[in-house]
Amino acid sequence: MVRLRSRVVIPRPLRRAGFSVLSSLLLAALAQQADAGQLQGRVVDSDSREAVVGVVLRASPAAGGTPAHAVSDTGGRFHLQELSPGTWKLVARSLAYHAGDTSIVVGDSVVTVVIGLVSLPLVMDEVVVHARRDAGRRPAAFVERLDLADSPAGADLPQILEQASGVDIRRYGGLGAFSSLSIRGSTSEQVLVFLDGVPLNQAVGGGVDLGTLPVGGVESIDVYRGAVPGRFGGNGLGGVIHLRSRPAGGPALAHLRAQVGAFGTKKLSASVGGRRNDWDGLLLVDYSHSDNDFRFLDDNGTQYNLVDDEWTTRLNSDFDSGRIMVRAARHVADSRVQLSHTQDVSHRGLPGIGNFQALHTRFDTRRRISEVNLFGPMADGRAGYRLKMYRSAERTEYKDLHGEVGTGTQHDRNTTTSTGLRLEGNVLFRGLLATLFGGGHQERFSPERRLDPQPFSPSSRRMGTRAGAEAELSGFAERLLLHAGVQMEHLRDDFADTESTDQIEHTQTLWSSRLGLVIDIVNGWKLQTHVGRYGRPPGFFELFGDRGAVVGNTDLVSETGLNLDAGLLYRGEVTHSGLRLVEVVIYNNEVDDLIRFVQNSQRVSRPHNIGRARLRGIETRARGVLATRLHFEGSYTRQRAENLSPFSFETGKDLPNAPPRRLRSRVTVDVSVLSLHYELSHESRHFLDRANLRPIPARTVHTTGVRCRV
Repeated sequence: MVRLRSRVVIPRPLRRAGFSVLSSLLLAALAQQADAGQLQGRVVDSDSREAVVGVVLRASPAAGGTPAHAVSDTGGRFHLQELSPGTWKLVARSLAYHAGDTSIVVGDSVVTVVIGLVSLPLVMDEVVVHARRDAGRRPAAFVERLDLADSPAGADLPQILEQASGVDIRRYGGLGAFSSLSIRGSTSEQVLVFLDGVPLNQAVGGGVDLGTLPVGGVESIDVYRGAVPGRFGGNGLGGVIHLRSRPAGGPALAHLRAQVGAFGTKKLSASVGGRRNDWDGLLLVDYSHSDNDFRFLDDNGTQYNLVDDEWTTRLNSDFDSGRIMVRAARHVADSRVQLSHTQDVSHRGLPGIGNFQALHTRFDTRRRISEVNLFGPMADGRAGYRLKMYRSAERTEYKDLHGEVGTGTQHDRNTTTSTGLRLEGNVLFRGLLATLFGGGHQERFSPERRLDPQPFSPSSRRMGTRAGAEAELSGFAERLLLHAGVQMEHLRDDFADTESTDQIEHTQTLWSSRLGLVIDIVNGWKLQTHVGRYGRPPGFFELFGDRGAVVGNTDLVSETGLNLDAGLLYRGEVTHSGLRLVEVVIYNNEVDDLIRFVQNSQRVSRPHNIGRARLRGIETRARGVLATRLHFEGSYTRQRAENLSPFSFETGKDLPNAPPRRLRSRVTVDVSVLSLHYELSHESRHFLDRANLRPIPARTVHTTGVRCRV
């Protein structure tokens, strides 16, 4: 083998000339950089001196020219580079503060400044009104916030909500399977679920299927037990679940996350966000998949014959889900406008009920939510407003072409569209914070039978208007807070069968009211109590039936409940060691006019307002840290969900899916870059049916895990 080697020889004079040119260019660049000034510093609250995050800073040269922009980070720090020498006008803007401006002389060195912003007395933030000078004040509601950053890796929405006190999840399979929730023994229809303030419950009824909701882009979840604020409609008989997405803006950041797990589980999430010119933006793409081919003990339909029991693999239980989220926001004068669009897609198999697994049945869901928010302060920050408009569309498709699950072959496609508008205004006058709100919404449900196409398909429509008021009055040196609210909602439902020209209408008016009290005792300890009357209107399925085995009843009235709770709450300072949260709550809920289906001799069911229930219990939870490295948290709930319906075979029995005792504890140890955790979850024996004939044995789950920070 012959190797050829070439070499280029540059004469020495040319090498010297090249070195001189390169040196000249480098010195010129350094000189230009030395002449350019830099401006850095921090933005703090003028009262508390704490860092202010997300402040938009704009530096404009007095002599004219291109301005420079920056956004303060989590420490309130900012840095502007390549500023020409001279006088610059620096303007700092944040929705929560008065705008601040100052003139700064920039030379050829680094100029450091500290900007103090004066907070506005009242601000409309992403979801709630805040009295800025009383940040520790809270409404008379027991709210638990679940931060997804602290949740187990790979957990879906039902698994995350299981961590909350008083919440019970009923899941019919693995990841992505149908899941419903209950708060303090309520039914799933009585719990309202929101995504960034947009309602996900549908007028057709049945509650929200948590299995179709990805967690991609969700930053935190608020769980309201008992009191329901007016901004969530005020009629959450069982409570409220509010999913809060990541806001647009902040420092430019790209995020990529990939996970793999057992049973063919894969998750991929990518997002990019930041600020360009005057716009804040966020783009997120999330994908999840699981085969869910786990093994389970199959008793072959013979519960009391153990001879034919065998372990088998779950079939047709796979699922795929995806989410695309686009968010944009910017300041318009002293206000802020937010635009958001979320699209979810879910495709999953239905393995069937019982031991005979379905191999081909599928269920698909497509959901689109678009919203516009405009909010800001008025009257020098002593008043605020918020305008919210949204449109959502959801299409579900059930396909059982082999008749494996239902009676006969089925291929149904249901579409629900909803639009809504809400306007809220707030005024802060001395110790009184008054809120007025109103709005309207319209929802249409259109079913379609694909195997039996008809020229005209029936549809149901709900039109509603809502108005209400809330007031928070503080006194005794901010140690006492009285909260009161009232709301009226008028609903008009109609069912149109265009084939037979039949028109069925149903109107009703719902009133809800609430009264709460918060007493600041001492050193972070507070006493809270609340009493309120709430309701749940009947859904389309209950009012109009399905033209088959269910006959509707337009004489139905809303389910109503009187909720009462009281408790002791402690929130400690964030320190290296000690208690950070202690909560002990007792509650008593009386629910009347529960809607129950009664079957006649022809195997046809009709709903009636004949159910009653009493829900009583005690909830406790605590969280803290020891010696910086050891974190602990836990909750314990003991409840009695008693069925008081006038049926001899179920009166006095426990309500379904309401374990009398529930315990959860978690311990985390941080060692260098590793984080080790152990979690214990226990549920006592409870029942699937109202007659308490189908028990679920008590279960205890032990979970261990490790995380490594790289």
